[in-house]
Amino acid sequence: MRIRSVVLPALAAAGMLIPVAHPATAVPAPTGAADLAAVGRADTADADVIAESERLRREFGFEAGAVAPASVMRTGPASAVSASESASVSADAASLVNEWGFIGTAAETAEMQRRDALTAAVEPVVQKFGEEKNFAGQFLDTEHGGRLVVQFADALPAKDARDDLTAKAVSAGSSAADVEFRVVQRSSQELTDAMKAVWEWDDATPDTASVASVEEDVQANRLNVALTPGTDPAAVREALGTLGVPTHITASKGADDLACTSRTVCDSPRRGGVGITMPSGGGCTVGWVVKKGSTWGAVTAGHCDWGRNSGTVKSGAAYGTLTGDNALKSGTHADMRFIKIASNAKPWLYQNNSSKARVVKNQALGSVGSSSCLFGRNSATPTCGKITSTNASRRSDTCGCVVYGQSAATFAAKPGDSGGAVASSATGATARGILSGADGTGKMHYSSLAYTSVYGMGKLATG
Repeated sequence: MRIRSVVLPALAAAGMLIPVAHPATAVPAPTGAADLAAVGRADTADADVIAESERLRREFGFEAGAVAPASVMRTGPASAVSASESASVSADAASLVNEWGFIGTAAETAEMQRRDALTAAVEPVVQKFGEEKNFAGQFLDTEHGGRLVVQFADALPAKDARDDLTAKAVSAGSSAADVEFRVVQRSSQELTDAMKAVWEWDDATPDTASVASVEEDVQANRLNVALTPGTDPAAVREALGTLGVPTHITASKGADDLACTSRTVCDSPRRGGVGITMPSGGGCTVGWVVKKGSTWGAVTAGHCDWGRNSGTVKSGAAYGTLTGDNALKSGTHADMRFIKIASNAKPWLYQNNSSKARVVKNQALGSVGSSSCLFGRNSATPTCGKITSTNASRRSDTCGCVVYGQSAATFAAKPGDSGGAVASSATGATARGILSGADGTGKMHYSSLAYTSVYGMGKLATG
């Protein structure tokens, strides 16, 4: 299979340099649960909330363990607490989690809001920068206060262009010191060309595929390559050495598409973030409601019932009709497909069990270092993480093709979450994309919602 190069300047921003299509895999559930059989259920739930909170605090640059409410961090034995008290503790722990998925202070909440406002305000300017061949991506430097770093190979753009971006950052509540322009060695286009070369080499290699995923590491200005289980990294290093591009190689645990056979009931009105049963009987998740001219629809992952172009999609009762509008094929760049909805659709997202009709406001790609949260069928509440790349690629084990131009993030997902809605936070008001799957290294891939327009699937429905 040869990879066709496509130029879509409007999507080249933030390292999103467009290439091909392919699904991702599931992150395994945390291990060790069976070893906790002697611990009360409430304590186990509290420990999971705290562990997830501390992971995210570290990722976003906040001190781990700095926020430790006594009701959450109780370490006494489960037997010393009544069942009603344990249930109360668990409820308290869950209620302390903010919209970015962690327990934080008011100051940290304000900082996360500042970062979101900053990346949203500068995104139009960054998209223009992305049309330049020497653009090298941008990221939030979470290790140094969350400042925005915008990179270029060889030389910076004109001062007036830099000033325009800085002015938009200031207007959004940040300061000029929160923006840094940096010169690096390689552009995102150079890294994307090298990314294509990796996949072409893999396609030309006899026997089984060796590469599971490739992504641009904008902070290190290199490629990260994950190998399929059992692959000898020495041979891959030798092949990649000819590219002259720094490459970090890791082993993948193996990729698979996130499909399952369970059912979720949420059919009326139609909305995003709900579990669906495909015509084949497999389970996936609807991402977002879209509108294609006067026709309502929804988008899910392209690998869900890949190869099938008709039939009823259900979420309890009938949700919609499967169509042949599927971007997942050789030579395209998004793992998403269109489901036609006859009527009764709303610009809503099923946020959680107590907020089943969250109004969707807008969409934004976000930057490396920003937050992303998944709304999938397997979790009552969203799972959140940090964006690690906005220029990632991986091979689908459904179609054998490669998807480029995806984003990668550290939130968790399970089989059946494929196609789920990815948003900027746990409120779900700002859409980011459609879950494709995982690459086996602990990161999930998703396709930007900008691709719905590129592939004729309409535009995000907002209210």
